[in-house]
Parts: sequence; structure tokens; C-alpha cells
Amino acid sequence: MRSTKDVSGMKGSGGPWPLGRIATGLLGAAGLGVTLVAAALITKRLWPLLEPARSLPLLPPWPWQQPTIQPGPVGVPLRRLTSGWQATSLGNPAAWRYRSCWQSLPRTPWALALFDGQLYLGLGNASNEGPTANSGPVPLLSYSLATGRWQQQALLPEEEISRFIAHGRELWIPGADPRGSWRWGNLYRREAGSGMWWQQRRLPRFIHVNDLAWHQGQLVVAGNVPDAADKGPERERHGSALATSSTRGQRWQVQRLQGWRATALLPVGGQLFAIEALPGPGLERWLNQNGRLKGFAAVHQWRTNGDWIARRDIPRATLLPAVPGAEQRFAWIERATPAGQAVAWIASLGDWRRDPPRREAFVAQRLRPGVIRVERLPLETGELAMDLLANGTGWMLLSSKKLNSAHWASRITKVQIRPQGIHKQPVLSFQAPLPAWSLAGDRHQMFVGLGHPPFQSEPSSGRCIAADRVSGTVVKLERL
Repeated sequence: MRSTKDVSGMKGSGGPWPLGRIATGLLGAAGLGVTLVAAALITKRLWPLLEPARSLPLLPPWPWQQPTIQPGPVGVPLRRLTSGWQATSLGNPAAWRYRSCWQSLPRTPWALALFDGQLYLGLGNASNEGPTANSGPVPLLSYSLATGRWQQQALLPEEEISRFIAHGRELWIPGADPRGSWRWGNLYRREAGSGMWWQQRRLPRFIHVNDLAWHQGQLVVAGNVPDAADKGPERERHGSALATSSTRGQRWQVQRLQGWRATALLPVGGQLFAIEALPGPGLERWLNQNGRLKGFAAVHQWRTNGDWIARRDIPRATLLPAVPGAEQRFAWIERATPAGQAVAWIASLGDWRRDPPRREAFVAQRLRPGVIRVERLPLETGELAMDLLANGTGWMLLSSKKLNSAHWASRITKVQIRPQGIHKQPVLSFQAPLPAWSLAGDRHQMFVGLGHPPFQSEPSSGRCIAADRVSGTVVKLERL
């Protein structure tokens, strides 16, 4: 009779392994597991510090991952469209990504761009608050004018796509709010005729890129970085910054400023200006608490040697002419759209003496010392400027006005600069359950995107109204 020891010690019999080997194996596996976990934790800590600058191709999804969105005239959410125009619904591509109707905020088409036979759509929500906060990663959706179908071209590691900027044969997207580490900020680009989008992850420390422009062979961005200030609590050192590159975004020169955010770049009369978020009382207290208010300047000008100089001779009120309380109210200047030697922009204005928040449009023709010419585009009471589209030496201005609890009136106006002043010419108008947020197109056709009302809280999770279901709808407008 063989002992247990003899049986456990047999080799090649198919019997049980020695207890010593089992224990050693378990300890080895446990040690390997601990090692892998430790390596993962170390990598997670070190990667934000050691991540290299790089450019990455964004691979398109597999065919079965493409959205199924049926275009067609059925369910066009417009009424009272100007005579001589027809509307065709291109569907609600945002509902493919954000399926719940209460997600009306990230469904909003913040931006549209017509490029290389495709209509591009920007979605998402970069806010840190609310039920849909930080809604990335965001699909980059496009509508083919040739096939009449929506497709996903890439998945961007961003919380929101808020702008498209065309430059020659390229279309660029500033990285509004990256989901990766804060070591590098993102730009995205695609060349006409190419089927590939590229992520340029090379902007040193940029956590938000709010605008992008080209000037005298330089690629320029405006945004903010987490280390704008050297003193104070680390969580409060973030602030505005500008960056320039003469190598198409491969290497950058960064200049940190004293403000909270650099929001827009204004090319005017051969010069380039950068605009900071204009502080209201709350932001002024924050800047003063961190010792920045004294050195703050609303406007900075780029010089040929690559430096930026503060233009304190251009006060805040100059950028917001005919706006009550311009020196006291918060203003976020955005959607700067150059046309010829002038530039137009939209400013979101905070409340002032119980004046409700507003969105106003402005045109600048001169920002030279002693020769400053900025004009406000007149709007009706309650009318909000929503988007701008360059049109030769002028613009198409998209605006919306709330009529009642169920309808918004939107209109497109042609704006031109003439010797006698700014000339406005109505193009078309319509009504819809939600305001039109974005505008794209050419002389043959135009496109608008309907989205969540400005300055209105988003719905609670799981609750929505009928209008919320419309958010994300894209409509084509054509002359009959």
C-alpha cells in the first residue's frame, strides 16, 4: 500500500501535484498579480508626467458601429419658413450617441462645418456640473452630401466639440476639454481628400483650447493651462495662455497671462489680437485674491518677434459698445469669424443689475491706437446672436428669440460692411421648438442645428419635455 506521500510524489501519472509546488505556484501567481497591479499604479502616476508629445491617427469605427439615421422630409420641426425656401430634416444624429431625451444639452449641435463634401457636427458637454457633465468621448459625425447618410469618422477623446476651423485644404478642431492627462493639449486636423483624422497631442499643458488662427505663417491658439500662476494653492494656479507654432503644431512657444481664460483670437487689419474672458464681480474677486487683477489686460496683441503685448489702451467697454454695464459685467467672447480685413464675434454677457444674460454680435474694423472701430450689430429685444458664417467680405448671422414656452423664432441675416456703415439684409426666418445654434453652408444651401436654449438649466436626469427630443436635429434649407 502506497502512502499519501508516495501518491502525491508520482510523476506523469495524472495524479495530484505536490503540495509544495501548488503553494509555490499560488505564491508566484499572487506575486505576479501584485507586480502587475503595482506596475499599473506606477504607470498611472508617471504617465501624466512622462507622456511624450505625439501625433496619432484616429481610426474610423467598424461598419457595424456606424449610426443608422434616416434622413428625409418627414418630421421637419420647422414652421413659418420664409416663402421661397424649403426645409428637409437630416434627422437627429445626436440621439444615436445621447439616447435619452433629457440629454438635450450634449445633443446640442454647437458647431457645423461644410468641408470636402461632408457636413460635420460638433456635440458634447464640457461642463463639470449637471446630470450630463463631461459627456465625452465625443463621436465626430458627418453627413455625406453625395450619399445622404450620416457616419462616424472618429471618436475624439474630448468632452465636447465646440468649433470647426477651416484653413485652406484642412479642417481643424481645437481640443475643448481633453479626457487624457494635462501634460498635453489636443488639436485635430484632416486634409481634403484624405480619409484620416489626426490627433496632434503636442500643446504643452493646455487643458482647454478655445480658439485657433493663422497669422504670418504662425499657428496660434488661445486657451488656458493649469500652471499659469507660480503662487497660491495648486488648484487655483490655472489661467489663460496663448501659444504660437511655426512648425504646423509640432513645437510651441507658450506665453502665460494673468486672466482666467483666453477665449478668442481676432485678426483685424493685418494684426492679430487675443481676448481674455472679461471679468464680472465674481471673477474680479478671484483674480484679485490670486494677485492677478492688477496685471490683467483684456486685450493682447501679437508682435512679429513672437511676443504678446498687453493693450491696456483698449478697455473692456471698447469690445462691447452700446452694452449697458460693459465694464462691470462678465463677458465670454467667442466664435470670432474673420472676413476680409474685419472680424465679427459673439459675446455671451452675464447679468448686470438684474439684466438677463444675453448673446450679442459685434464687428471690428480697426483696433489700432487712436483708431478703434468696433460696432454692435443691432438685434431685437430678446433676440440672441447664435452663430456667424463668413460670406465673402461679410457674414451670415444666425439669431434666435424665444416666443413662448413652445417655440423659438430663428433668422439668418446677411451682414456687410459698406462705406456708410454696417448693412443688414434679411435672408430667411423660421420657427421651431428650440433655437438654432449653428449655421453652415454655401450659396446653394444652408444647414442649421437645433439645440438646448442658451442660459437655461438642463433637464433633470430621466425627465424631459417634448422640445428636448428635438435637440440635435439638423435641417437643410434650400431655395425653391
